[in-house]
Amino acid sequence: MRMHQVLTEGKISTQEFSKLMGDFLPLAMKELGVDSLPSIVLVAQVDDDIQPTFGKFVNDKNRIYLALKERHPLDVLRTLAHELVHFRQGNEHKLDADSGKTGSPEETEAHEVAGIIMRTFNKKHPRYFDFPAITL
Repeated sequence: MRMHQVLTEGKISTQEFSKLMGDFLPLAMKELGVDSLPSIVLVAQVDDDIQPTFGKFVNDKNRIYLALKERHPLDVLRTLAHELVHFRQGNEHKLDADSGKTGSPEETEAHEVAGIIMRTFNKKHPRYFDFPAITL
């Protein structure tokens, strides 16, 4: 499904979502101390063989998958922030076969840092709380 189709079916215009991402990504990059991004693929649902998930970073492909279906855009950004922490961890060669396990140091760091990024973003851009959820 193409980004435009996913977003317009969800009642959020591509332009609005692009603005949201344009406000979020520079802030997240600064907070994480990264100067590049992986590819980001927007999908209705993320396919994962291990467990249900709203997002996934694939280290060997340098790609993040983000699920949009039935989610508030700020929730999508929180997932993106989490996966961007994994991207940074991959760049620092900190990921291994156990990194995705619940309670691992890498997962704990991703949850913690994503929460900090979102608090900073929401304080700076409170208007995004008024966006509708993406309903497909």
